[in-house]
Amino acid sequence: MLKKTACLLICVCLLLCLSVPVLALDGGAAFTDQGSIRNVGAVQMLVDLGLISGYTDGTFRPGNYITREEVAKLIAVLCTENPQAPADVYFYDAQNSWALSYIGYCAGQGIIGGDGLGSFRPKDNVTAQELAKMLLVILGQNPENYSGAGWDERVNADAQTFGIYYGLKAQVSQPVTRDNACLLIYNAMRCPAIADPEAEGLSRYVLDDLMNPKSYLEVRYSLTRYTGVLTGNEFADLTGTDARLDAGTTKLAGHKAFAVSSDLSMLGRNVDIYVKDGRVVGMPCVVSSELSYTFENAQALGKLLSGGAFSMAEDAQYYYNFNQTGAEVLSRANARMTVIDHDGDMKFDTVLAVSCQEAVVTAVSPLTVDLGQTVQSVEKYSLSDAFSVGDKVWYMDIGGRGFIQPAD
Repeated sequence: MLKKTACLLICVCLLLCLSVPVLALDGGAAFTDQGSIRNVGAVQMLVDLGLISGYTDGTFRPGNYITREEVAKLIAVLCTENPQAPADVYFYDAQNSWALSYIGYCAGQGIIGGDGLGSFRPKDNVTAQELAKMLLVILGQNPENYSGAGWDERVNADAQTFGIYYGLKAQVSQPVTRDNACLLIYNAMRCPAIADPEAEGLSRYVLDDLMNPKSYLEVRYSLTRYTGVLTGNEFADLTGTDARLDAGTTKLAGHKAFAVSSDLSMLGRNVDIYVKDGRVVGMPCVVSSELSYTFENAQALGKLLSGGAFSMAEDAQYYYNFNQTGAEVLSRANARMTVIDHDGDMKFDTVLAVSCQEAVVTAVSPLTVDLGQTVQSVEKYSLSDAFSVGDKVWYMDIGGRGFIQPAD
């Protein structure tokens, strides 16, 4: 049974931990199955922090389900440098597990338990909502809220509130893959770090010099977070006509350029970049509070705006094929429209109109599409996209380079 004091110890451990795992800041993990990873930024962050790694054959195996003993290690290392199992924690089926100390630590803290009959079932798969329950406890929630009948509904409600399920495209009641486990853990790590679970208001959180809550990532791993609209990378630069930055460079509005890659889908989005000792950790990641919608054409966007619930911000920025333009782009034919609300006020701050044509994927390695008259080599618009031969896609030419998005 976990008492509230144990929750506090977990949170305090996050604050007082003065040493952190060695960071693999080597510019990105290149797994042989990298193209199959959907949550690229989340996986890269956990790899850089030393929380997860690939297999000896060079693969990451993103689609493999994660087991209870694997989750125990991830959670324990996330909480403390040297997890120790209390003497009074015993599971008969975990004594030969490689993760015994991690299992004991998590059980001792009340983060994860057995079946009530002395068994831990270390090889069983973990569902997304079971993982979310563990993460909520780490974030200072009382585990007693998630026991008994209806525990899963309460977990799901709180996980949605905290943003733990942000970006998840899977059933939460089903076993969670390594790929999606990284996403859920990363989302939890971006939540505010708790200083006092019993406190209310700002005094509950760890605050920076400006009295803003610091994220779990910043506190646990001594990272510095930079937040801003991503205005340029190696594919396009929203501040210049047909311009782009050097490869491996990303620019945020109001900040210097960072030595990290980002894809076309990040342009115009409000993102976080984490830095330690002058080097980027992980990859740029869209702020979860931001809203964005993509429409097949200007008419579909116009129909939404005519409803009155949404409108354009007075200082909205407009772009066509990532070159700055004016509001006339809202009536442009044959262009897909992505609109972005940075602050959740139901007013769109950015409009990205991109000229597209339909195409069909003909090969995935290297990636090529059939444009009707020619077969063209292309790149992914978003690194998180996955394609198969025969998929219908949208093709776009940006600065002389071809990119594709899923047609749906």
